[in-house]
This record gives sequence, structure tokens and C-alpha cells, in this order.
Amino acid sequence: MLDFVIEKESVWELLKSTTKPIVLYGMGNGADKLLDWCTANKVTVQGVFASDEFVRGQHFRGFTVERYDALKARLGEELLVVIAFASERPEVLARFAQLDAEQQVVAPHLPLFAEEETVSEGWLAKHESELKEVYERLADEQSRKVFAATLNYKLSGKIKYLFDCTTEREADLHALIAPSQQECYLDLGAYNGDTIQELGRLTNFQWQQVVAVEPDRRNCRKLRALAEELAQQGLAVEVHESGIWNSVGELSFSDSGGRQSTFVGASKRVVPVTTIDAVASGRPISYIKMDVEGAEVQALAGGVRTITQYKPKLFVAAYHYDVDLFRLPQLIWQLVPDYKVYLRKHPYVPAWELNFIAVSN
Repeated sequence: MLDFVIEKESVWELLKSTTKPIVLYGMGNGADKLLDWCTANKVTVQGVFASDEFVRGQHFRGFTVERYDALKARLGEELLVVIAFASERPEVLARFAQLDAEQQVVAPHLPLFAEEETVSEGWLAKHESELKEVYERLADEQSRKVFAATLNYKLSGKIKYLFDCTTEREADLHALIAPSQQECYLDLGAYNGDTIQELGRLTNFQWQQVVAVEPDRRNCRKLRALAEELAQQGLAVEVHESGIWNSVGELSFSDSGGRQSTFVGASKRVVPVTTIDAVASGRPISYIKMDVEGAEVQALAGGVRTITQYKPKLFVAAYHYDVDLFRLPQLIWQLVPDYKVYLRKHPYVPAWELNFIAVSN
């Protein structure tokens, strides 16, 4: 039994049993998935609303999209509000928090990939020993707080757990990674260069070398433009238009031009893939960031030589698969047993921007 999981009712059980009118906040893929589930489980949704500035009488799945105040006037003051979209924007997170203060609010945890098994009572029982082992071995109390809050959120959908354990990303990087002006930084899933800019803010734009790996064509064009701009300032940025994997070769890829380009279930086009060890090519990498849309396990497997030899600081996305909560730290400890592994939750609803930080003693 996991003493730190205190929630007993899943969000799905709540949706079936509530006597309050159920209303969805938001439209799009998340709302589609939730409405499909409600239809399949004979759960009645009584309205859909959006932020006031986006309401223009539009329709979504047979509902006229309303303002929140109009929904309350129609259905009553007490609602079960189901958040049906994701956001990291401060003003949107503030709206979520305000709603949570006024109403019963849930943001059901949905899998990012169709084949994923998500947190449930059965899932917790099946993985009890792994979850307990990682929880107890994490490096500090904040990590254990985040670990417990994440599981309680994923089971219940209650967003209070996310707000209660969220910290600021750059403050955590400064405190735990402590980037220096001597970094040889490997940026895996470099997107448009936003995390290179992040490194710059933390080091006053001084480093030994940055090696950036990004497979998405449109993202990579922006990344190369940034690299050229930084090169004019004497800052070395090496760009690889490639995916990261456990071997060198080619893979099918979903090329979206956004943050969620992925190899998982992809079929759009074939792209080259490489490994940490191949890209590092023997260089003394000191810091690796990886947010590679579900390929974190493969990325670690392709970096055994570099990670075991140089013990770089690691910043690893932990939110793509629920099993990554225990699978990723176990893999990290297999590579370097003396890594201190921290877990931090950065601003986002749902439980995205969940990251492991590993530093060697």
C-alpha cells in the first residue's frame, strides 16, 4: 500500500456519480476525448464554455459555447467544471485557480499516446514496489512531495495537487543544476532554441559549447537562425537536424512544427536518428537536457558511454508516460548509481512539465 496516495475515488468514478451539472471548459482534442468517454459511459455533459474573450457564439460537438456566467445562470451556482485543455500561460493558470476556488474542478489526466496505460487503482497496485522504491530514494522532501502530488492528481483529476507542488523552472535549474560558463551542453529536443536561451539567461550567455538536436524541419529552421545569431556573438552552437534514439538510423516521425512532434505512432515522414554517444563523439558533455516526446528511455540507452564516463547533469522530461515516474530514475541509477535524483513540477495544467534532475555527488 502506498501511504502517500490518499485519493480513493478516481476522476472517472466522480464523473459517473456526481449529482452536479457537468460542464467542460475548453474545446479541441482534449474536449473531444472527454466527450467521447462521457458518451460511451452514459455521462451527461450539460454545457461547454470558454474564456469570455473567446466566446463568439461558436458551436462545438452540438453545444453552443457559452460564457461561464451564462452557464451558471442556466444551470445553477454549483457545477462540476471539467478542464478540457492544457496551458502553461500564467493568466490561464490563474483562471484555473480562481475556478477551483469557486467550484468543484477537475482536469482529467489523459494519456499522451493511445497505447499508454494510465494511473488507476489497478496501475498503482501493479507498480507499488517500483513507486515506493523511487519515492524513498528521491533526493529531497520536495521531490517526494511532487511525486505524491502527481500520483494523487493523476488518479483524482484535482488540480490543487499540481498548484501545491509547482515551482519555477529557472529557479530550480539555478539551485540544482547550477549551470556555469564552462558548460558543454547537449540539448535534446531543442525545439526552436528556447532552452538554449534559458541556458544563456542562467550563464550570462557564456558557455564552452552547445550541441542542439532537433528533428522537426520547421523548428530546426528557427534553431539554425538562432545559432547563426549567437555565432555572431562568438557563442558556439552546433545543430543536428535529427531525432535522438538508442541507435543510429532512420525512423518515421510526426512532423508537427510544434512542441509535440514525436516518433510514437508516427507515419508522416522518415527522419535520421542518432544517439547521445554519436553526437557527443567523445566530448566531455557536462549537462544534458532531454525532452524528446516519449523517447527519453531510448535516449538514455543511446548515451551509456557518455553518461557513465562524464556523469553530466541531467534534466529529463518525466511526463510523457506514467511509467516514466519510476522507469526513468531507475534507468538513471543503473547508469550512475550515485546520481542524486530530484523531481520538480513546473507551471502547467495538466501534469506536463514534470522533470527529473540528476546530479552526481
